[in-house]
Amino acid sequence: MTKADAPAVPKGLTKAARAEWDRVAPVLRDRGGLPAEREPLLVAYCNAMALIAECDKSLSKRGGLMIKGANGIERVHPLFGARNKASQNALQLAKRLGIIGSGAPAKPTGGDEHDAYSDLGI
Repeated sequence: MTKADAPAVPKGLTKAARAEWDRVAPVLRDRGGLPAEREPLLVAYCNAMALIAECDKSLSKRGGLMIKGANGIERVHPLFGARNKASQNALQLAKRLGIIGSGAPAKPTGGDEHDAYSDLGI
């Protein structure tokens, strides 16, 4: 697929989200996995990935995971929660879009009599 064949980048995406769109959209389109009705899922995925990058950059500038609260006690930086939520969203969307995995839940092996814990060796 040429750049001209790739789906148009939606307006309003940040620079980081546009870069993710440019990276993923042509691949999905080549696989036949990006009909027009799924493009909003890709927008949400790109925005989540951009938020993760923004949180990482900000956390890096601020010294990492922990901050001191007003009372002087260290606590986890609030951006870490936003990053975790964006990561969860990106993972769900990546599965639904077929970027990773098939998007379908794994089928249990061995039928109904299969012990879910047998693979753990306990």
